[in-house]
Amino acid sequence: MVSRVTLLDAHVLDEHITKIFINQTLKVFKFLPYSVAKMKATFGQQLLGIRFKPDQLTDTKIALFQFFMVVANYVQSKSERPSKNFINNINDLQLIVNILKTASFMNFLLFLHNGKYPTLLQRFLSLSQESTRKRNIEYTFMTRELLWHGFSELLMFSLPLINYQSVKHKINRLINSKSKHEDKKWVDKIPLMSARIVCSICHDKPVLPHHIKCSHVFCFYCISSMRMVDEQFECPECDHFEKKIIPVILN
Repeated sequence: MVSRVTLLDAHVLDEHITKIFINQTLKVFKFLPYSVAKMKATFGQQLLGIRFKPDQLTDTKIALFQFFMVVANYVQSKSERPSKNFINNINDLQLIVNILKTASFMNFLLFLHNGKYPTLLQRFLSLSQESTRKRNIEYTFMTRELLWHGFSELLMFSLPLINYQSVKHKINRLINSKSKHEDKKWVDKIPLMSARIVCSICHDKPVLPHHIKCSHVFCFYCISSMRMVDEQFECPECDHFEKKIIPVILN
């Protein structure tokens, strides 16, 4: 039997939880005068001085906008922290999230092109934005230029960090994986130095020539730097791999 004290505590706890829920729900309605339905803009848009075009914002679109904003966040949270009830459907849920992310990325590329519909939901509902302040420059043009400026700065920072030789070699290795090592005529041959020999990496006269048990020659610094980036770096000419770097004996 359940004691009377336990039943009383449970009843008090239920009342307390119900009171908290009602108070939190009432607090939500305080923000309704500043919502999309009243102000024709989200809170973030109001801070930026922009809004949806009133002639495009119908009651149906407002309801769909608010509904999908809640559903999208709910689906994403469930995919990141699935509960036991969603374990069986997690694969389908993750597929939906991946499709939405791919569609959002495609929408981002379109936004870079024409400066309209920064989010997938706005494109789906055909909700364009306009400025609430007087500007000499159109909002869509200004947004696109600012975004391109930030994107170009990101590229200027990240591109110098990429080892193009390593990326190029990995792509060639992937493309030529089927025919790899089929041609053995260059393998296990000691290269002979001559005036026409060039480094197979920098295509210049080799400095401190070395080889990796094939007939192609490399600068010591070229092959060493490539091996520092990619331990499985192979000869770019014949795809031969040898871990040891051997100096070329000059006659």
